[in-house]
Formats: sequence, C-alpha cells, structure tokens
Amino acid sequence: MPSPERPGTLRLGTRGSLLARTQSRIVADALEKRHPGVHVELVTVKTSGDRIADRPLNDVGGKGLFTKELEQALLAGEIDFAVHSYKDVPVTMPLVEQGNLVVAAVPAREDVRDVLVSFKAKRLEDLPQGAKLGTSSLRRRCQALAVRPDLVVLPVRGNIDTRLRKLRDGEYDAILLAAAGLRRAGLFDGSHMSFMELDAMLPAPGQGALALQCRRDDGTTRSLLVALDDELTAECIAAERAVVAALEGDCHSPIAALAVPLAWSTHLSVAIGRRDGRPPVIKAQASFPKGQAFFAGGIAKVVSGLESQGVRELLHGR
Repeated sequence: MPSPERPGTLRLGTRGSLLARTQSRIVADALEKRHPGVHVELVTVKTSGDRIADRPLNDVGGKGLFTKELEQALLAGEIDFAVHSYKDVPVTMPLVEQGNLVVAAVPAREDVRDVLVSFKAKRLEDLPQGAKLGTSSLRRRCQALAVRPDLVVLPVRGNIDTRLRKLRDGEYDAILLAAAGLRRAGLFDGSHMSFMELDAMLPAPGQGALALQCRRDDGTTRSLLVALDDELTAECIAAERAVVAALEGDCHSPIAALAVPLAWSTHLSVAIGRRDGRPPVIKAQASFPKGQAFFAGGIAKVVSGLESQGVRELLHGR
C-alpha cells in the first residue's frame, strides 16, 4: 500500500548499483506516467550479493543473494515493491511459493544478447591465443570455451562500471556482459563492444527482463504494477524458467534458454554445459503453439531432446 508518510507514494526497493538504480528509475518513471498522481520513491537496500564482491556467486549462495534482502524488506513493510533483474531471481522462490510474495508484472524485455567487451577483438574467434576472458557465469564460460577452448576464463565480480574498469586496467583481454544492462545504464559503446551471435551464446533464462515483486495481499500495489506487464515477455520468461525447473537446475547449473514469440507460436532454444566448463555443450529447440494448453508439451519436447543427449549426467552426474 502507499507509504503512510506520503499518501500516493510507492516505495520501490532497489540495490545501490548504477544499473539497479537506473532500471528502477525506468520502472518508476513508467509507473508514474501510467498513474498520474502516484509518486515512486527509490529506497536503497544493500544486498549480500553487493557486499560479497570478492568471491564467485556459486561459492557464497548463488544469485539469490541479490534478491533476499529486498524480499525481506517487502515482508517487513519497509518497501512496497522491488525490481529484480529476472535472470537473478532463483527459479525456486521460497517466499513466493509460500504465498507471501508475487511477481505482479514483467515489463517488455530489453535486448537479450550478451556483449563481448574488448579493445583487442570484435569476436571471440579473433582474441589472441590464450587470451584472458573475464566472466563469473558458468553459462558463458561453457559456451565461450566451446568456441575457443584455448581461452583462460577468469572470474570477474563487481558492478558493470567496476568490471569495465578492470578491463581497462588490463586484468582481462575481454569480458562478457549482458547487453540489457549496458543499454539501460547508457554504457554501450560500439567502439569496443560487440553483440554475440545467439547461435554461439544463448542468454540466461530471464536475461533482459525485469520482475516487479510485491506482497501478495497488497492489492493496491498489485493493481498499479499490472499496468506495466507485457504478456508476451511474461510467457517467454515462464517457458525459460520452466526448463530450468524441469532439469532441476540451480545457481551452479550452466543453463541457457531463450523463448522467442512468433506470429502463432513460441520458439524455445536451450543450451546446457558442464559444471566444470569443459565440453560438450548440448542443445535442443522446439516450437509450440501459443497458449497454456500447449505450454507443458513444448517444455517436455525440449527436455526430452536434452535427455536423449545425456543432460541429466551432464548436470547432475547421473
């Protein structure tokens, strides 16, 4: 419900990074435009993922570290809604499953692609032999090594501007970043940034999309947020996350998935790597008619194609 200190004000919880505050401001502006008279106030919430910046996420609890404190602030009534990068939201969301919180809206998606950032090459194929590639993403590591097995893949943490500084300082020959974050933060620079082809680098499930989360029993906020929901984006994200759930994936699972809406159908592509980053990367895809009646069948078809290639052993050693 609106903040008691200022009627008509919604408190939006956001991480303190440049990207998080920028994308939260984008949502705030869109909400204020759709609902004249409503004011959105940004409330910065420090998350564990921001505080622990010197270790890989997989070693300290996974992507849920970027959402946990925001969800706790929601439950405590300190904020009215939160904006998450959907790719950072665990597929298993305990507070949502318990009925306390809900993703009330998924706005239209930004660019889903990854970007190669380098002053030495425009493509992975053109990097020097044994080049140092910075990424803490197992998904990116697996797909990059499938193209260039000679690369030395090193972890890189920190906000976008921190990662770019490390590249400029010569710690890496190249880094991989999401196009959506670079675009939203106004940091994309074509002089040393190149879009990765989707055939070589499928994105993370939910990449480029935002999740607007609030308390399930807060009907006022839910009714305001739903104005920003994009049905096609929400359906595609649901398909991508359903694949992860069906494969029992977690933050340690190098799973890439992209659902694309077509005229009368949805096309779903998936790529799976090993947890240690070594080859192979296996792939499957399927198209299925739009609509909930065909959703489960489409997911099952993709999962079956992956299982025929040994995906369970690849991901779980069984």
